[in-house]
Amino acid sequence: MDTSAPAPRVNGELMSRFAGKKVLLVGKTEGSDGSTVTLRTSDDKVVTVTLAADSPAITTAFVEFEGICNGEGSLTEVSHVDFGDEFDMYTYNELAKESNGRSAALFM
Repeated sequence: MDTSAPAPRVNGELMSRFAGKKVLLVGKTEGSDGSTVTLRTSDDKVVTVTLAADSPAITTAFVEFEGICNGEGSLTEVSHVDFGDEFDMYTYNELAKESNGRSAALFM
């Protein structure tokens, strides 16, 4: 597990490129059972986030997770930040694609 490099911003589709790496993922919460959260990503994928044992309660609809990517559709939380109940998912999705595409050098 590599946690030394800056964490790239990803969407659901990009997660498969970062297995075993630390990433930042923003999404809309769709449910929780106390140990996991179901998250709808900016590109309309569903990701299961395994919460850290000491994770504080999620209190808003949109959340940014920092975590270790387990491949497509799965993330293990390191930390999270509540992003409020309104968030521009389209713009975030464009940022995730651009920061991992032709403009990647600007973000690392």
